Amino acid sequence: MPELLVASFLLLSIVLGLVASLLLQRTRYQTQKNTLKLMKEVFDHTHDGVTITDPNGKIIAVNRTFTQVTGYSEAEVLGQNPRILSSGYHDAAFYEAYWQSLLRDGVWQGEIWNRRKDGEVYLEWLTCKVLKDTHGRISHYVAIFTDITEHRRQEARLEKATDYDRLTGLPNTGLFLRSLAKQPPSSQNYWCLVLIDIDNFRLVNASYGFSVGDQLLANMAKRLRDICPGVIARHSADVFIWGIPLEATEEDTGYLQQIHDARQSLARPFSIKGRLMEFNFSMGATLWTEETLSVSRALQEAELALHAAKSRGAGQLRFYSEDLKEAENPLILLQALRDALAAQQLSLHYQPLVCAASGKIHAFEVLMRWQHPTLGAISPAQFIPLAERHGLMEQLGQWTLDQSLQQYAAWEKEGIAPARIAVNVSPLEFAAEGFVEQVSAKLKRHQLSPHCLELELTEGVFVQRDESTLERLDQLAKMGIRLAIDDFGTGYSSLAYLKHLPVNQLKLDRSFIQGLPHHKADQAIVESTLALCKGLKMQVVAEGVEKSEQADYLREQGCDLLQGFYFGRPQNAVETTQLLRQHRVSTTQARSA
Repeated sequence: MPELLVASFLLLSIVLGLVASLLLQRTRYQTQKNTLKLMKEVFDHTHDGVTITDPNGKIIAVNRTFTQVTGYSEAEVLGQNPRILSSGYHDAAFYEAYWQSLLRDGVWQGEIWNRRKDGEVYLEWLTCKVLKDTHGRISHYVAIFTDITEHRRQEARLEKATDYDRLTGLPNTGLFLRSLAKQPPSSQNYWCLVLIDIDNFRLVNASYGFSVGDQLLANMAKRLRDICPGVIARHSADVFIWGIPLEATEEDTGYLQQIHDARQSLARPFSIKGRLMEFNFSMGATLWTEETLSVSRALQEAELALHAAKSRGAGQLRFYSEDLKEAENPLILLQALRDALAAQQLSLHYQPLVCAASGKIHAFEVLMRWQHPTLGAISPAQFIPLAERHGLMEQLGQWTLDQSLQQYAAWEKEGIAPARIAVNVSPLEFAAEGFVEQVSAKLKRHQLSPHCLELELTEGVFVQRDESTLERLDQLAKMGIRLAIDDFGTGYSSLAYLKHLPVNQLKLDRSFIQGLPHHKADQAIVESTLALCKGLKMQVVAEGVEKSEQADYLREQGCDLLQGFYFGRPQNAVETTQLLRQHRVSTTQARSA
């Protein structure tokens, strides 16, 4: 506290000057009483407490601030030793060092705990100075102090706010790392570090709002505190850190049972605003042993393991191992993705959607692919979430849309274009400023009708019923662009929004198709959805059709469009163009016959 030191020295200089002046004029006054009265008038104008004692340590003067801070009146302390303020917090060795320093250097400064008259202990910043007469003998001690109790409390509150997460009350990553760094692994002890991530947490905020997301995070933090032995902290928005202390004598698989128990507990539904909700959690773990350089390095390993787990799908657990591919390092992958955009390493593949009744190609869904020159093929499950987290999704989405329309324009020029081309749009891209205008501009640049374009959006976009979202949807619909709900049934929404929004098409998620035609629950879901959409005059696309019996069942139930490996895998632009040419020839031959 440099400013406090300067202020104390300035005040001490003023007081010492006054004291010296008054002492030199001592002979002009009849009694010591008059001298003390004049000194008190000066002291009472200061904001710091002032105490003056004689050579024997008896108090001969205090100012108004002294009485306000300590609660003692002037009459109660005159003639007393300053020890009446002692808090009992400091031992004899502290005071011995205090007096030795004061007598040796003539001044002492530092923090000291004292006690008010009512018994409350307070912290003060004290400056004490020795005064000597012309013969070099000690004549007085002058002490100036500032009550810094509230200042220290504010520092503590600031430190808590810096080191603890305000929403969950958990330590943050910095405090977690410092705590574990004080307990490094040894030959007897080590740690298991686990990162726990809520899968698709953005959909919670998108579907129900941030207040529900905050409540989920707070409830999860409480559950983790209750079930997880060790140290728990909040790492980032929806990621928590769990440090499990282990003994070297413990069985190697001891921590595995603890992680298994935690996963089972987290699988239980959470009560969010009166509603029970279930979630999946991805986990990445590593062991911090003597061989690991630091706890920071161990955390990096856990992050790599978490990223690898999420790339496998929801609800996965992955332990760090040296054979994790370079492509699973998110920092390397992120930079590679930025380079890929500039170097045109990304490409588009096209998967057909066929009419259930005729089997003819009706449209193509655009799917992004990335072939890295050294890392090889990188799954969209890896790079799409990375692009969303680091602000690349809008750029990636705009590139995909532009390339898709350019390819469709080439097909249209050749006379082989399907009825539509379907492009996926992420919630982040859809919410970006000027999205509708950018779509319109690209259609005009490629001289295409809006009716050829279908935008596939997740349920999270449709249930976000704010004014800007509804306005964007209406603008796109009025332009003639078709809107489809992708992966229907996998989000957190209800059916209530379907009747209010300009949705043309619903895509049934593949998870409901795999069990057809034998699984009764899947049958009930599919048949109910088809009946609902028929009443709402919406088309239904069944995704993930891989068997003829699935296609036959869906056709019999009146499903409009079918998509899946049974009808064709995603192919690049050249292969897709050849397929369209063959389709045109076969169609022409069929008409001639």
